Amino acid sequence: MNLEDIEAAGIHPVELSVFSVISSNLEAMYQAVNELRESQALLAMEFASIRGAYEEEEALTQEALLNEQLETVESLAKRVDKIKDTLSSAKKRCEEMY
Repeated sequence: MNLEDIEAAGIHPVELSVFSVISSNLEAMYQAVNELRESQALLAMEFASIRGAYEEEEALTQEALLNEQLETVESLAKRVDKIKDTLSSAKKRCEEMY
């Protein structure tokens, strides 16, 4: 557009300059917002992946802890059974003595 066309359209050169500056800034802002949205989507996906891995790790850790506690309980149950057998044996001996 030359100066005559601009004047014929009723657009002042200063108005055209301001519009040009604002348009370029708006385009840059729009592009930045789009990039932020893409980044946010990627971060949300990565967060979901990390959270899933953490939950799996936590479940495995909890399972290992439960298995360890179960082994302890089973060991204690065996000891109690042995003590019962010993007590029963001692009781029989006492009964035989009297």
